[in-house]
Amino acid sequence: MSLFNPQIITKRKKFVPGNKVYLSLSSEGLGHSSRGLAIAREFQKDEIVMGTYNYALKRLTDNGYNCVALPQELELIGTKGSFDVRKTIIKNHTWALTFNNIINEEMEAIRQHNAGCVVADGRLTPVMAADRLGLPCIVITNQSAFYPFFEKDTALIRVFGKSFDWIMKTWLSSAEEILIPDFPPPHTISIYNLSKNFRVMKRTRFVGPLVSFDTDELKAAERPADKYIVVALGGHAYRRPLLDTIIEAARQLKDYYFDVFANFDVPNLPDNVIVHQSVPTILHYLKAADIVITQGGHSTAMELMTLGKPSIIIPDYKQIEQENNALRMHELKTSIRIEKPDFTPERVIETIKMIMSDSVYLEKAQYYSRLAREIQGRKRA
Repeated sequence: MSLFNPQIITKRKKFVPGNKVYLSLSSEGLGHSSRGLAIAREFQKDEIVMGTYNYALKRLTDNGYNCVALPQELELIGTKGSFDVRKTIIKNHTWALTFNNIINEEMEAIRQHNAGCVVADGRLTPVMAADRLGLPCIVITNQSAFYPFFEKDTALIRVFGKSFDWIMKTWLSSAEEILIPDFPPPHTISIYNLSKNFRVMKRTRFVGPLVSFDTDELKAAERPADKYIVVALGGHAYRRPLLDTIIEAARQLKDYYFDVFANFDVPNLPDNVIVHQSVPTILHYLKAADIVITQGGHSTAMELMTLGKPSIIIPDYKQIEQENNALRMHELKTSIRIEKPDFTPERVIETIKMIMSDSVYLEKAQYYSRLAREIQGRKRA
């Protein structure tokens, strides 16, 4: 069977036609809510209800969707530009005690809205809630292998990582299907983050990029200069050093214009840089850009490849999922990866000039844009 052919769930748990779909989303980064918006476009607004928190809750509510406020499952901690596994574990030390309470909240939301099918993106608790209620559940994820997050850390952290990996595999294998919002092999960006466990693999299906826009219908922002760079860094405090490095590079690239999207106050900006702290969407800017500089988040990678944009990827240091995404994009020549220890103004300048002068990066990015149009991931999911 082709990887592109939709499969029908034939397990014991059946979707009841006419009931709502309950979509429970993480709010860590933009990616989960972006995928939520993509899926929601395929439903009438009264057919779907979404549970989430923080920024994603506001984003989805602002788009007119019926939403339920949920507690955050885990809080990610960073230190000096790096994702810190140890501090993240310490910060979430009460997780085991609160987990069951969150499951109960998810169950109440499902009952209250008369949902007949549960979709989980980046959250554990909706899968457990669906199982307790006897409802079908689909997991959307770009990561099904979790031990790599821990294997380069201390012995104690590695022991924790083994247990966590087992929990996550159990979580995934309790779902009817696992949808990977990525290109099918051999083009998969998240390939190094996917489990080889049989129980997980047999449920896995590649559906293609899940983006909330149609490339041909998306209007590009007005280009402020012939050489136009868009920088998307989000608001995590540990990314501030990256922004300072990019601004220093911009001071020396006076014939380039930089639109920066980051939640930081930055004094004394050069004339060719603007920092935008809050905009409804950056997609119009991404479509207009020559190059995009960002982290290795999976949904951002899918948006860039769908739009056909070459990029410079700076994965969060020691955030293995992002590092693997960046490595794969580098291998496919849609981007150039720069690791945090090597991220200097000089390296940024050199890399920008390399992408602008070598057409292979643009050609490869546009190839994947055509492939995304062919796959139509949103409809397949």
